[in-house]
Amino acid sequence: MITNNFKCSLCGHNRHRLVSSRLRDGSQKSKVYCCFTCGHVQLYPQPNIEKEKAYYDLNQQDKSVGKKIYFSALKKNNQFDTDRHIAFVSKFCRSKQSKILDVGAGYGFFIDGMFRRGYHKVVGVEISQERRMIGKRNISAPLFDADILSEIPKGGPFDVITMFHVLEHTRNPVDFLLRSKALLKKGGVLICEVPNVEELLLRTCKAYNDFYWIRAHLHYFSAITLKECLKKAGYKRGCVYFEQRYGLENLFHWLRVGKPQIENPAFTIASEYADVENYYKKQLSVRGVSDALIAIGYT
Repeated sequence: MITNNFKCSLCGHNRHRLVSSRLRDGSQKSKVYCCFTCGHVQLYPQPNIEKEKAYYDLNQQDKSVGKKIYFSALKKNNQFDTDRHIAFVSKFCRSKQSKILDVGAGYGFFIDGMFRRGYHKVVGVEISQERRMIGKRNISAPLFDADILSEIPKGGPFDVITMFHVLEHTRNPVDFLLRSKALLKKGGVLICEVPNVEELLLRTCKAYNDFYWIRAHLHYFSAITLKECLKKAGYKRGCVYFEQRYGLENLFHWLRVGKPQIENPAFTIASEYADVENYYKKQLSVRGVSDALIAIGYT
């Protein structure tokens, strides 16, 4: 199916091909399309703003896949990503006095981890009322209600701004990145991680493909389109890395069972198989078909 009904959020052209007419959750009025001109993939039509606010305030994204909303369990399931993000971001922080803003901080796992490691000028902002409420009860780092498109978060300007699996939720990614750049110091760094729409499992497992497309993700990025977003937002230098988060156990579970691992997601396998796991992840990254992308933008 081809449509000319809307303009691409990235290049402005209006010729698109249908990628998926089925979403895992939400209204089936929205479908996923790919721009013929630049290859950007996005949801159309986007949910209205009022419904979006209620969706995030009530934390429907987690609830729609049956997650149990207990801080300790969520923290355990996210520990791999938390540790990975802390290790990566720490490389860009010149000192423990670096001012760090985490946009879309969720329950606050990352900012709390940084705070506990001595980065006491880390700040998180989160628009979801439920996630923010749960996070504030359980973490030491400051977590605020703020939309960076309309509000200036406390503690800026910042040395580093992070957003992990946030950009795909924004209505206009370029505008969001522009606003983020305005909150950075001169010489500051943006670190942005998103899912990779060109990941191998998406092309090779129908069950995963059916699960992948959701109403919460308004945009789906490849390395090319993510880098183009950075360029359009005016970052002086931008680079994109391929990152494979999930390991072999997750792969086999999808291929064998055809379902996600909700309660105990497997990012790594038993240490005896570490060499095989590392080779698998490295090969996907080298081939550009990993499950995630990390963009670095410099002001």
